[in-house]
Amino acid sequence: MQTTYVPRKRYSSSLFYRLLISFIIIILLLVSFNVASFTFFRSSIREEIIKNSSLNLETTVASYEKNISLIKSLMVSLYFNTHTEALKNNPQKLDFIISSQVQRELQNVLANNQLSLYNIIYYFPNRDFVIDKDGSRDAQMMFSKFYTSPMYPEQFWSTETGKSSLSFRVYPSAEFQERTSFSTRSFGTFNPVLFKSAATDGLSIIALLDSDRLFEAYSHFQVDSDFYILDDAGGTTYAVSNRKDPLQLKPHTGSSGYYLEGTNYYFYKQGAVTGNTYVLIVPFATISEQFFKLNVFMVGLIFLSIIIGVAISILFAKRFNNPLTTIISSIQQMDRHQSAPFVSPIREFNVISQKLHDLFLTNETINRDLLSKNSLLKHYAYLNKVKMIHTDIEDAKISIDSDKPYVIVLYQLMYIDNQLAAMDMDPNRASYYIKEFVQSQFIQAYKDALTFQIEKDQILTIIFTNDSELSVLDNLLIDIKKIFELDASYCSVTIAVSPVHDNAFIFNEAFENTLLLAKQRKLGEGVQIIREKEILPPDLWFSPANMKEFTANLTSGNHSITIPIVSKTLELAVKRGASYAQIHDLAKEIVNLIIKTLYSSHNPISLLDDKRSLADILKNCRTLEQFQQFFKEILTQSASDIRQKKEATDHITSFVTKYVNEHFGSDLSLDLLADKLNITGAYLSTYFKEKTDINFSDYVNTVRMNKAMELLEKTDLKIQDVSTLVGYYTIASFNRMFKKHTGLTPSEFRRARMH
Repeated sequence: MQTTYVPRKRYSSSLFYRLLISFIIIILLLVSFNVASFTFFRSSIREEIIKNSSLNLETTVASYEKNISLIKSLMVSLYFNTHTEALKNNPQKLDFIISSQVQRELQNVLANNQLSLYNIIYYFPNRDFVIDKDGSRDAQMMFSKFYTSPMYPEQFWSTETGKSSLSFRVYPSAEFQERTSFSTRSFGTFNPVLFKSAATDGLSIIALLDSDRLFEAYSHFQVDSDFYILDDAGGTTYAVSNRKDPLQLKPHTGSSGYYLEGTNYYFYKQGAVTGNTYVLIVPFATISEQFFKLNVFMVGLIFLSIIIGVAISILFAKRFNNPLTTIISSIQQMDRHQSAPFVSPIREFNVISQKLHDLFLTNETINRDLLSKNSLLKHYAYLNKVKMIHTDIEDAKISIDSDKPYVIVLYQLMYIDNQLAAMDMDPNRASYYIKEFVQSQFIQAYKDALTFQIEKDQILTIIFTNDSELSVLDNLLIDIKKIFELDASYCSVTIAVSPVHDNAFIFNEAFENTLLLAKQRKLGEGVQIIREKEILPPDLWFSPANMKEFTANLTSGNHSITIPIVSKTLELAVKRGASYAQIHDLAKEIVNLIIKTLYSSHNPISLLDDKRSLADILKNCRTLEQFQQFFKEILTQSASDIRQKKEATDHITSFVTKYVNEHFGSDLSLDLLADKLNITGAYLSTYFKEKTDINFSDYVNTVRMNKAMELLEKTDLKIQDVSTLVGYYTIASFNRMFKKHTGLTPSEFRRARMH
């Protein structure tokens, strides 16, 4: 019996078998990748959890400690400010005006609060009263009704503030509530923070830190993690956990680190400010088990995918190979250079043959067109290369001349806006005309030179030449400079010329160096040609003595001092060889200093209201004299504004305060007083707020409440009568305003004064 032998080469070169083998290899690679990923996961997931959890805890601890440090600084500043000192120095009697000012200070602090503080309480244990953002009241009422907590009654604070060794402490968190006869309202969970002076026990400041809000702001832990803050005795100060038993860390753990106990990792770190220990508990076993189950499922899915994939590969390879083999055999019969396409009795093959014939003809047409447009493509290739410098495209492959030496010439255009506007021409159109002129000049001497506009104020020329032909370039640049000088009244030009470069692959670097050359332009109008790089002076700024003298005289409106300081600073920069760009940047910094200094002292510059900005005016300065004249005008104007503001008399504020104090029981309105002053109500409101830092309505209410407190304390008039005398015609509105101002109702206030 004769056996038929099929050569191995026949099968190895078959498209069907190669497709089938390729599909199987891809499937095996996917399986290998999954197995490798599973192995890597088992070995590295533990380290990743430890690393990420440690970093998260360190970030949280740093944020918490910084927040506590800022709270301490805030409490120190409040404790030693002017109003607080006035309250401490008057232990016998509460000054309600100062008390109201302290209350407003607390409201302002808490309104702009970024420290997660809910309230700040001034506690006077010797006088048994407190002041907070809502007003003043006795301490017993404060801690038994308005801010009550079983952990922190009034007796607790009385004891704590009496400890001479204690000055600052953060207490464990607890829920605070408001309890009235009708309802109970929870404020939330707070960590009380106490600050007092060791020298005196007459005043303590208690801040209520919103624990949950602070945790939400600074923690970024996974959902099933537990978080604890322990004090120096190991007690829990704050916790986010479902555990019922108190947390106990292992002894001798140090100030920071982690350890594994049971199925949990314990990460801990001690804070430098508070001394508290922050603990993060991460359950590792649950995560590992979930990932393990996922990988078991994925392994089963991969095995199933292998079986399905092999079956589909065989089917797809056959369906793809059979018609393709027929098509290839038909294409092989076609002659690429024949005048007519191959004709077959099969319609589909005729379509393919016709399309291929059309493609051959199109390809020849495209080749001829590409040859005719080669110079244009080269132009855009260099333009793209320049643009890549600004977009950081490093790997794009652009077809440029890599075997020709070249020189880069950059024209930096500096237009004078008012001159350009007088010619009724915008910068883009002017730059286009200049580009066309430069191109016409270079194309005569260098036929393959490329000139194009890369920005609205930048033109670039690339010349293919060598060192022996640079004299032609020098003469051409001199001629171009003469033409540019004729238009120097509306445009100053900087011409930066690079050395000859032989390597096209460093074109980006060569262009960047040419840009740096252009920035070496010195002060002055006209045209400057720059070829060599020079060392520019660093640190162009005022000396410390000049800075102090300048700002002091600036806010005083003394331009006879400030103008010479600026002029000498600019002259020194020119003497040290500074470039125009450096002096322009120095001038911008001085302008910013003037604006910030005057605005911080409430002396805005009227020049800022002009149609042209200071930056636009500064941009048109070209010479030292122009810069000096610019600062002379701005400093003279600012000095004039300051003097006018100082010389203005404030008769409006005096009239308003006097009228309100004399007619507090009458109908007072902003429009009424504005009409008496013959001004508008809106202007009076803005003016009074600017001068007194208080709204008109708030000032009227303050005067009326002070008068009401005086009548309630020193007379036996009925509350209804007091209400009418101070300008309130309904007892309800009077009671509401009085409680808002003092924290007590009129009846409570009178009873408190009787005791």
